Amino acid sequence: MSLGRGPKSHTRTTLRPQEQDNLPIRLTRHSQQADDRRVAKVAVPHRGLTAVLEALGGCLDDVPVAVLALDESGAPVLWSRDAEDLLGPDVARLNLHALQGRVAQEPWRLTLRTAPGTGPDGASVTWVVVTEAGGDRNLLEVLSHQALHDHLTGLPNRALLEDRISQALARAARSGSCVAIAFLDLDHFKLINDTQGHAEGDALLRSVSERLSSAVRSGDTVARFGGDEFVVVCEEVANADEATQVADRLRKVIELPISLGGEDVYVSASLGVAVGSPTSTPEELLRDADAAMYHAKVEGRARTELFDQEMRTRAEARRHTEKALRRALENDEFFVVYQPIVSLEAGWVEGVEALVRWDDPERGVILPHDFVAVAEETGLVVPLGVRVLDEACRQLSAWRSEVPHVPLSMSVNVSVRQLRSRFTESVAAVLARHSVEPHSVVLEITEGVLMTDPFRCLLALEELKELGVRIAIDDFGVGCSSLDHLKRFPIDIIKIDRAFIGGLGTDPHDSAIVSAILGIARALKVSVVAEGVETSQQLYALRHLTCQHAQGYHFARPMPADELAQLVKGGARW
Repeated sequence: MSLGRGPKSHTRTTLRPQEQDNLPIRLTRHSQQADDRRVAKVAVPHRGLTAVLEALGGCLDDVPVAVLALDESGAPVLWSRDAEDLLGPDVARLNLHALQGRVAQEPWRLTLRTAPGTGPDGASVTWVVVTEAGGDRNLLEVLSHQALHDHLTGLPNRALLEDRISQALARAARSGSCVAIAFLDLDHFKLINDTQGHAEGDALLRSVSERLSSAVRSGDTVARFGGDEFVVVCEEVANADEATQVADRLRKVIELPISLGGEDVYVSASLGVAVGSPTSTPEELLRDADAAMYHAKVEGRARTELFDQEMRTRAEARRHTEKALRRALENDEFFVVYQPIVSLEAGWVEGVEALVRWDDPERGVILPHDFVAVAEETGLVVPLGVRVLDEACRQLSAWRSEVPHVPLSMSVNVSVRQLRSRFTESVAAVLARHSVEPHSVVLEITEGVLMTDPFRCLLALEELKELGVRIAIDDFGVGCSSLDHLKRFPIDIIKIDRAFIGGLGTDPHDSAIVSAILGIARALKVSVVAEGVETSQQLYALRHLTCQHAQGYHFARPMPADELAQLVKGGARW
């Protein structure tokens, strides 16, 4: 789930030359910060010109008149594109006196209006609006519309959406009816942007907005919440069942083919529904509908979920975990343990897998399955992943000196969020910092990650292969397109999921599946590691099937670095 993503479009930034190094104000046309400023500043749109300009903040490129903000010294700190067109390229050097002089030279053509206010960074500014003759007749109306509507689709933005929800709740309280919020997120929208380009992605968003607008009643509101997220406000809804039915109809409307670039494109959406009570606030309804939408994503996408108390509990737990994770990163509460990977031919340790643990001061040691999903959703997995990789490579370098006779390899898990970041640069920096040979590092990616964003993953993995690290598919066999992944992606190692190891020696189906995977791996010249080996019977079966490597509790549980070094020094064999 993501909140408030802006459309992927060119960002135009205008700065005074002397401020480019300092970057005191970031002017982004479509950014989360800009959206947040709109919400914060448009609480009372009828305050006049000052309120509207403050609402627009750094989004001035869309303003159809010349607007400037002057600091206390009278120098421009930001301005609209039309200011450059009307006043010339030297707009950065114009102060209020110069602007007034420019207008005085052409009073029949230009008019100037000023208003005190606050800039995007909270500092006091003087807003200046310069218009051509007659151009300011409906200025406030034009700017108000800009401040309250999405530039791409023309739909209400978040600021106007919250106002519409407030009004709907007030009417519902008087009439005794319900207000339903449908929070809609397009499934795999990034794939459209990545494969067909941002222009086609924008066209898709416009088509979706038109379909939603035509599918609702005249009194309902369709708003663009940000990025590929839309919100529909439905009034006079009888109950939760009717709200869910309305959301299902909206979802089915979106699933009809959309023509992009002369081709039919099929998209789906995940919808979350929340029904308001007389005491509900817009913030609570949006939060609940968003939580239900996220649950729809988790349950497989292309579906509708109704918010309930259980979701509220999970959402609160998730928020608590996110807050604690941020604190944990600041306080360095994470540590790494290592599980041996054993050569079944030689019988000794040839590699290790680095596994992160969280030492929470209140709850003790927490395993990854209790926090990695939240870290992934919030993006915290990116800095956390770099820390784990850095510590693992530091430890690998230390082992090179401590046990030089054993050429250990180091396996580290990687998430899809990391692959979407500048991950190759981070890996290269870590390898150089600790003088680690790239070939000794194995990056493990689950099949689920590959299926989430195959195009981006392929590009990232090809870059990593050029760097020299090895790539492993983790949990192999549980995905629905494993063989396709082996063909398309630059894979060096297959890690057979523990689900197929448990029945070795007793279940002929598991033995047949493992045997087939090993045959494919040999044909493709990739190595195999069997995960989750817990019994001598499973070990015997794997050796009989000529599997190359294995790991699991039969050999050792994950352990601190010093214990693993002692295990290797002691010449442990199985």
